[in-house]
Amino acid sequence: MLRFAGPYPQGLSCRDAAMARGIFIKLLFLLVFIVTTGLGLASPARAEPLRLTHLQLGLNAGLTRLVIEASAPPQAELAASADGLGLLLTLPATRWAAPPPDVTAGGLVAALGLPVAAPDGTLNIAIELIEPAVVERAFHLAPQGRRGHRLVIDLRPADPNAFAAAYADPVHLPLDTAVDIAPPPVGAAGERRRLIVLDPGHGGQDPGAITASGRYEKEITLNVARAVAQKLRATGRYRVLLTRESDKFIRLNERVGMARAREADLFLSIHADSLSGDRATRGASVYTRAEAASDTEAESLALRENRADQLADGLPVAEMDDVVSILLDLASRDTVRLSSRFAGLLTASMGETTPLRRNALRAANFRVLSAPDVPSALLELGYLSNPADEALLFSEAGRDRLAGAVVGAIDRFFGVEAR
Repeated sequence: MLRFAGPYPQGLSCRDAAMARGIFIKLLFLLVFIVTTGLGLASPARAEPLRLTHLQLGLNAGLTRLVIEASAPPQAELAASADGLGLLLTLPATRWAAPPPDVTAGGLVAALGLPVAAPDGTLNIAIELIEPAVVERAFHLAPQGRRGHRLVIDLRPADPNAFAAAYADPVHLPLDTAVDIAPPPVGAAGERRRLIVLDPGHGGQDPGAITASGRYEKEITLNVARAVAQKLRATGRYRVLLTRESDKFIRLNERVGMARAREADLFLSIHADSLSGDRATRGASVYTRAEAASDTEAESLALRENRADQLADGLPVAEMDDVVSILLDLASRDTVRLSSRFAGLLTASMGETTPLRRNALRAANFRVLSAPDVPSALLELGYLSNPADEALLFSEAGRDRLAGAVVGAIDRFFGVEAR
C-alpha cells in the first residue's frame, strides 16, 4: 500500500500522486462492489421456471410418442402412478404457459391428464395407460421453425413384470444425449414419406351397389379415392398409391398384394353400401378385419364384398393360400392394434363431417383387409339406397368434405405434428 507522508506520497510528484489517489479510490469502489454483489456473480441468479408450451401425442413406427415442448430443454421423471395402472410425469421447476392442452388419446395412452402445479414448483402430468408401457427411448430435439425445445418420449408395450421393474425407481429423462440437429422438414429430400394405399372398391364388370337412378358404387369410390389422394399429396407428407386409377376390375388378393409388396404404411379400402327396400338408413361406418363379425349386418356385407372376384370369370372364390393363412395366424399384435386405432380415428373424423351409422365402428372377415403386416380398414361412405347419402356422395362439395375427413384421420394416426 502507498504510504502518505505529508500532502503527497513520498517520492511522487504532485501529478503522479493525484493519479495514484484516483486509482486507489477506483479500486476501493470496485472492492466494495465485489463484496456487495460478487456473491451474485459467483453463483447463478435464481433460474426462471421453465415454461411448458405444448403437449402432443402420436404414433411413430409402432411406438406411442409423447412430445413435450418448452422454453428450454425439458428434464423429467417418469414413475408408476399410485394405483400402478398408469404413469406420472414430473417436470421440475416448470410452469404451464399455454391454454389447457387438447390432446387426443391414442396408442398405449387412454388419457392424458391436465398439467398440475405442485407447491414445490414441479409440474405433474398423469398418464392413463391402456396396457403396461415402458420407455423405449427419450431424447431432446432442438428448436426448429416455430417449434421450441422438445422432449420426445417413445413408449412400447410391456408385460406387468417388466412394467414394475422399469419403474421400481423413477426414470430420469431424457435417456439419450440431446439431439441438436433438428429432423428434416416434412417432404425434404431423403426423408421417407408414409405410403398410403387407397383402394377404390369394385370396378370394371363389378359395379358394386347401384342407386335408384342407376349410378354405380364403383364411380363414387374412385372419385372419393382420387380426392383423398390429391389432398394427401398436397401435404407433401405422403406417397399415395391407388389400387385402380380407372374403371378396371382388380381381384381382392391383388389389391392386398399391392400394399404388401410396397410395404405400405396404411391400407384403406373405400366403399358405399346399399340396402334393398330400405331408403331410410344412412350414414358412414368403418370396418376392421375379424374372424367373427361384430354383427349380422357386418357379416352379410363381408360375404357380399368377398364374392366380388366371382364376377371376373364366374369361378368360386379361391381359398387363400397356405402362406397367407400362416401369416394371418402370426399377424403381429401391433398390426391389429394399429388397424383398430386408425379405424377409431377415422370413425371420429367422419362423424364431424357426415352422419354415422349406429354402431359405426364394426368388424368382419373382409378378405381385402387380410394383409398381416399393413394396418388396414374399410370405409363405407354411406348408403346409396338413401337419397340424402346419394346426393352427398355424388356432389363435388360432399366428396371434398369426406376426403378432408379421411386426411384428418390419417394425419392424426401418424401424429404428423408429433416430431
